Amino acid sequence: MKKLGQFAGKLYMGIGAAAMGLLAVLVIFTVIMRYCFSLSWKSVSELNVTLFAFTTFWAMGLNVLRDEHVSINILFDKFRPAVRRWVRVLNGLIMLVVDGVFTWYSWLYALKMGGQISQGMEIPMVYMYGIMPLSGIICALCILIKIAAALCTPQGTEE
Repeated sequence: MKKLGQFAGKLYMGIGAAAMGLLAVLVIFTVIMRYCFSLSWKSVSELNVTLFAFTTFWAMGLNVLRDEHVSINILFDKFRPAVRRWVRVLNGLIMLVVDGVFTWYSWLYALKMGGQISQGMEIPMVYMYGIMPLSGIICALCILIKIAAALCTPQGTEE
């Protein structure tokens, strides 16, 4: 099970890194073509915006898994390990509620506005707006993994 989790984590990170790499290459290409050759393609510019949105929302779950989200630990560090465990669980449940609200409303937004056709790539906008609820669902899975890890960690072995 641990190897499956490590593989899933590497795959998750790999997809995000590939999207970020593609975004970097496309931005450099777009800038060179625009300023050196006065060429511009609205489909490439729109793909850049979509990739930027994808990498931003894709990173939500990664931040949860790696504990990179904003936290203030001054009080938390003073708790006993048993109390820390339950604070982590409570924190995870609060994050799950916030993520659930985000996912629900982004889903409604994608359904409502998704029928439009994009001007650049000429695809339904639901594919672009669908990035938000998809990332919210993945983030919820990451939060559940962190809650399970907090509950399954033996007392006294927490960081």
